[in-house]
Amino acid sequence: MGKIDNRDKLNVLQLARWYPNRYDPMFGLFIQRHIKTVLPWANTALVYAQAVSDSSLKQKYEMDYTSENGFLEIRVYYREPYMKIPLISFLQKNLRFYKANSIGIKYAKRQLGNFELLHIHILSRLGFIALYFKWFHRKPFVITEHWSRYLSINNAFTGFGRKCFTKLVVKNAEAVTTVTQNLSDAMKKHRLKNKHYFVIHNVVDSVFFKEYLSSTSIEKVFIHISCFEDKSKNISGILRSIKALSEMRQDFRFVMIGTGKDFDALKRYAKQLKIADKILVFKGLLEGEMLANEMAKADMLVVFSNYENMPVVINESLALGLPVLATSVGGISEIIDNTKGILIDSHNEKALTESLNSFLNGKISFDTIAIKKFARNMFSSQTIGRYFAAIYYAVFLSKNKS
Repeated sequence: MGKIDNRDKLNVLQLARWYPNRYDPMFGLFIQRHIKTVLPWANTALVYAQAVSDSSLKQKYEMDYTSENGFLEIRVYYREPYMKIPLISFLQKNLRFYKANSIGIKYAKRQLGNFELLHIHILSRLGFIALYFKWFHRKPFVITEHWSRYLSINNAFTGFGRKCFTKLVVKNAEAVTTVTQNLSDAMKKHRLKNKHYFVIHNVVDSVFFKEYLSSTSIEKVFIHISCFEDKSKNISGILRSIKALSEMRQDFRFVMIGTGKDFDALKRYAKQLKIADKILVFKGLLEGEMLANEMAKADMLVVFSNYENMPVVINESLALGLPVLATSVGGISEIIDNTKGILIDSHNEKALTESLNSFLNGKISFDTIAIKKFARNMFSSQTIGRYFAAIYYAVFLSKNKS
């Protein structure tokens, strides 16, 4: 494979802690979509290191890569330590993580050539690499954070050492982007200080900007899409509301899409609640056009999460003109207002049932064309890519002036 060579563009090295891989093609998919938006403005190489606990790796480190349209994706898989001695295993795993990233970065530099800046997706461990390149090679870096661990409801950003190190990394970044203002505010409350915080939303794949046939059914269709993790998504609460609504009326359907660790348990719970099959349908995992086509047949997306950052499925629904009934958690209220959907308090199953009933009664309606227009201006690849490109060039110009 020849080197990527288009010097009208900046060369950017991307490092991600979550990314689609051979074991999980959906993991960190929103990061991959973010990175792809910058391709018109930057020659880009992505390095991702993935620990593997089984014996499927023939060697301690295995690398695979793809290259298309100026985008080089490098995935390095490394074995987790066989011995489970707490401190030793921890040190071994981290050393292998950094060695795997080093292998990927060396290959990226051979193909990409010298790079102008780094873009780090998800802290904190990748901060060591970012600081190394800044302090020893004068390479600036920017950070994009998606992790909801900073939110007070999660209380997952803990540990004195982790907090001190993360503060150091954030302080040394040229800019920090988050997908919601809520997440930016949460990071600042942890005293993660930086002069340049920006909100750049999750991008919506172009498949959701196509036109699809809507449902011809007389009955209204509600839809829920998630990773089926009940602690955060509160799907059990949705099921109880469906049951309550079905005892009031039968002129609706509720479609559940996705899979995850609680999928089977929630299907059993629906049976225990005796929700009729004609009311509730579990369709499993759908992707791409199949997912978009199914969503386009619905009348409203339902998100009843206990906590969130900003689920990309909301952006995707709006791109299809679908209003959203959601809990006012995380950054959801930054996007959803009474022109695009309904906001209710988390855990409030009565409010969920009543809101669904009001929508079915026609007491609440929405301009689907206006919703579609808003989303296509806000979440398109071109819009998001221009935001990132503006940051990259500002960083590059600032570095060259100093």
